[in-house]
Amino acid sequence: MAREDFSVFDDANFDAEVLGRDSLTVVDFWSKTCIPCKQLKKVLGQVSEELPEGVVIGTVDGDENHELLAKYGVRGFPTLLFIKEGEVVETRTGVDRRQVLKKVIEEYA
Repeated sequence: MAREDFSVFDDANFDAEVLGRDSLTVVDFWSKTCIPCKQLKKVLGQVSEELPEGVVIGTVDGDENHELLAKYGVRGFPTLLFIKEGEVVETRTGVDRRQVLKKVIEEYA
């Protein structure tokens, strides 16, 4: 699954598309020059095939959305925010294995 297959969030649509949802949204903050981000993209692609109903995975290009980086204190890439009912319920940085991410998603789904 390519990154383009995920929902794309940005400074303009984040409130409506992420914070306005009741169900879990996994937000991947990434950068074009980040090698681990490419590895995480593959893992998220695998996880996306097994998502519980209602869970959405989306991406934020950290090179272009500085307001969101500042608002959520994102200082490095990749960073995943797990947001449910408008609140960050968990934050993870770096690349996790598929099983780890699947467990976190199932916990909050």
